[in-house]
Amino acid sequence: MLHWKISWPNQQLAKEGSGTHLSILDTIAPRVGRKKQRFGVGFFFKTIFYVGVPSYALFVVFTLFIFDKEIGLPSIAATRTESEALAVVHEYLKATDARTIDDFDVATNCWTEFGDKEFTVEYLDITGTWRVNAYYRQVRYYWRVNDATMELTRDLWFQPKARTIRC
Repeated sequence: MLHWKISWPNQQLAKEGSGTHLSILDTIAPRVGRKKQRFGVGFFFKTIFYVGVPSYALFVVFTLFIFDKEIGLPSIAATRTESEALAVVHEYLKATDARTIDDFDVATNCWTEFGDKEFTVEYLDITGTWRVNAYYRQVRYYWRVNDATMELTRDLWFQPKARTIRC
């Protein structure tokens, strides 16, 4: 007498004792639908997920182990003092004229606007430059002075929406 059992998950009839067992492929992507197609849209999304997630996890783990070493950045020693860098900025401000914020038609000397302000001088040893900054009407203005050449550049990394003085 033949006994029939329903094999899981594709619900196909199989003879008991016939040796037909489900393969791994039948577990991952069973034959479904009217035409019993295995490779449908769902199979491709499952494959992308089951291959992509472990691959990304392995990538993260290996990246953490490979790039775990400390990297030393070269430090450039200062050859000038704070007062020398500040003197370069003061000379620039005394020689530069700019339009005022209140009345754009009126030109004024930058030193008259910044002369009484407090300047902060800081040496950036990675780039070898001095950063000099001062506040004017709640906006911080930056100037950079190269330590080797004592060349001054305006640091325009922040552009506020309100009109500012161009010193």
